[in-house]
Amino acid sequence: MALQGATPMIEEATEPCPEANEALKYAIIGIFCLGIILGPIAISKGLKAKKMIAMNPRLAGSGKATAAIVIASIALVLWGLGMIARISNISRQQY
Repeated sequence: MALQGATPMIEEATEPCPEANEALKYAIIGIFCLGIILGPIAISKGLKAKKMIAMNPRLAGSGKATAAIVIASIALVLWGLGMIARISNISRQQY
């Protein structure tokens, strides 16, 4: 039953952005294995998801896309530092 004089509020249904979910999955998996491959994929999917969410206000998942970008970036930096540490350790053992 509607109230007299009150305008009905209609909420638009939001749907999750599938690219944001995929980006977050790739970023989390990339922490543990294949980070050099899955990290850039997660970053690119996260950026694509953020663009899609900005263009379509019915899509939700901006936080997931941001989290995927941050996690994948950190995983890539840690992977790079690990490779530098391994290479420097190998060069020390040779001398």
